[in-house]
Amino acid sequence: MELVEFLRDRLAKDEQLARACAASSWRAEPSGSVAVDAEDPAFVATAENQAYVEHIARHDPARTLREVAAARQIVDDYEKESWILDQGHRTPELVAAHAARESVLRLLALPHAAHPAYQEEWRP
Repeated sequence: MELVEFLRDRLAKDEQLARACAASSWRAEPSGSVAVDAEDPAFVATAENQAYVEHIARHDPARTLREVAAARQIVDDYEKESWILDQGHRTPELVAAHAARESVLRLLALPHAAHPAYQEEWRP
């Protein structure tokens, strides 16, 4: 499996799960619970302390969907640049920019290092 394919698979799974949970933002309630911030508020979870509640609310599905979109743009840019290089349009600046983008892809993959398909040679 290639790094780009690995990232696209992880992003697709993150998106699938986020969409299954709700696209609305979550909010921390003073009662120690997390609720969906929508016209019809819905209960999401309770936690043993306010820090946990705030953490859960900050990592809501809407945020995950924004993170997926941003990461996909980074992967898309890398692939476009790879295509340009494959066409023989090599300049020192483009090669350096491509190496920097590859480093970013490796960093994007790092949170998934425990996944069985992660390859150690991707580690930054």
